[in-house]
Amino acid sequence: MSFLSFLHKKKIIDEDLYEIAQNKSDEESYICDVLISSGEYDEEDIAKLKSEFFELQYTDLSEFSECGGFNYSIFEPFMALPFEISDKAVKIAISAPDDIEAKNHIEYDLALCDETKSAKVLYYIASRSKIKKKFKEIANQQSLNIEQILLKAISSSASDIHITPFEKILQIMFRIDGILENYKTLDIDNFEQISISIKVIAKLDISENRRPQSGSFWKFNTDFRVSTHPTLFGENIVIRILNKDKSMILIDKIGFLPEQIDYLKRICTFSNGMIIFCGPTGSGKTTSIYSLIETMDKKSRNIMTLEDPIEYKIAGIRQTEILAGVISFADGVRSILRQDPDVILIGEIRDKETAQMAIRASMTGHLVLTTVHANNSFGAISRLREFEIPNSLISENIISIIAQRLVRKKSGTGRTIIAEILKISPKLKELIGMGYNHFQLNEQAEKEHFKNLYEDCKIKLAKGIIFQQDAENLLLTSCE
Repeated sequence: MSFLSFLHKKKIIDEDLYEIAQNKSDEESYICDVLISSGEYDEEDIAKLKSEFFELQYTDLSEFSECGGFNYSIFEPFMALPFEISDKAVKIAISAPDDIEAKNHIEYDLALCDETKSAKVLYYIASRSKIKKKFKEIANQQSLNIEQILLKAISSSASDIHITPFEKILQIMFRIDGILENYKTLDIDNFEQISISIKVIAKLDISENRRPQSGSFWKFNTDFRVSTHPTLFGENIVIRILNKDKSMILIDKIGFLPEQIDYLKRICTFSNGMIIFCGPTGSGKTTSIYSLIETMDKKSRNIMTLEDPIEYKIAGIRQTEILAGVISFADGVRSILRQDPDVILIGEIRDKETAQMAIRASMTGHLVLTTVHANNSFGAISRLREFEIPNSLISENIISIIAQRLVRKKSGTGRTIIAEILKISPKLKELIGMGYNHFQLNEQAEKEHFKNLYEDCKIKLAKGIIFQQDAENLLLTSCE
């Protein structure tokens, strides 16, 4: 018997209405709308009639008790709400208990949750409007506390928070170990309040939503950098998390091979020259440089930095943060050279002037550590050439170029490095000075037993350190 027939049998609808409804594609929705529009029945009355028809208990969700940490949002697409949760049983309020596909999804998702994987599922009938209202209450309660989101991100060791509005939902994601993971999915109605709250604490213009903005704030002993960008359904907000008091990762723990570590520690004792780290954004270049500085004798050497932003606070060195419109990398190097430094960290070479100042510093008795955006070691040489640095100065001043990527460890405990180290040998100096191209330099490096990213990746894959899929992705995108 269908629900329509049930209503007909109980004389809730007459013969004429019964026949009309039978000819509708969705007879149940049609007849429910007719009954509600008549004024004689409301949604709760319909839910109670369904309760009788399906022989399931009715609930108005007044007994709802939120379970902290439970992800209710995954059940919202099915209009099903877990309203009482224990390890023995889960009570589910549902508006359409005859939707087998929805119930299969619900039971599958419950089986994946630690709190409910062994629990019995008990279905109850509730009206769609009551379920929607309760989901909105949950979303509002969860979304209002921006501090909770920030603290959860910090405790999860997230590097970024992504707040993305879509047509009907708001998605909050954390980047953990390089991978975006969903934290909360909320109703889109929550977006405006979250956006305004973040803009206020980051000192951004809350009335501006058509142009990108950037700002920052300090909270929980952590520096948060905020960026907004207009999209189709609202501003995408990304918050970068810079915990300056987080533990320094030592060079031995990053993931370099033993022979690479020995070499890096040795070149850090040099009195002059340039050590360059390269790779895309998020490849761990800054962490590698910090870990090298940590190996240096900070008592006998004056170590000074120019950073944008300062990501770690290191005792015993003099750190300076680049401020837009106040001090640039080039201006900072020019000033630092008057401060009698031994070692200079330049956060990034972005332009011709900074490149020239970095080369000048390395020529005048200073060890310079810096980064450039390049896919591999030879690309860093090309980058300096693009900044109009003469081949002779590049060849005479570069000690080594380290290209790297970050990939997940198979052990599930963070990420590790895939790296190549190009040691600038006398022969390579000669070829760089003569203007030899990428392929010619690579040919000579291979004769000198240079191991590129591809080979380092294969070593770590063979040792079971990294995932096969991550290795394949890296090889496809980085090592061609």
